[in-house]
Amino acid sequence: MKPILRRAVIEGIILVVVSAIAGFAVNHARTEGIPLIADAEAFRVRTDAEFMSTEDAFRLFEEGTAVFLDARGPDLFAVERIEGAMNIAPSAEGVESVAWLAGADIRVICYACEENQREAGVLADMLLEIGCSQVYVLHGGIEGWKDSGFPMEVGG
Repeated sequence: MKPILRRAVIEGIILVVVSAIAGFAVNHARTEGIPLIADAEAFRVRTDAEFMSTEDAFRLFEEGTAVFLDARGPDLFAVERIEGAMNIAPSAEGVESVAWLAGADIRVICYACEENQREAGVLADMLLEIGCSQVYVLHGGIEGWKDSGFPMEVGG
């Protein structure tokens, strides 16, 4: 290997190592730093709402006795969603838009992506706080629904 090329490779390796050390040090020093190894508990859904199986949710879907709320972002909602679902952000503004559900005698089923059901859990808890009494989180998220072959809407 030519000396100039070898020197460039060594300097590149040194630069990467120094940058990684600096990045780890800054991340460690910050109070809201990102953990290097994520705690599995951080990905679990924490909610006071009950979980509902896709089969039970589909039964309610067929009966027309449930409202489905998609807690994912509008970009994912635009691609595909459970047929008839509404896209509601897990935020005060989003919940205000469906405050009428608090007075309705209807089941509300919140869902998101299977790997990030936390959004659905947050939305469900916010709905419980405003007085909705029959709020559920769809077990398996939209992927569980889709994998079961249940009705989907695609596109905007």
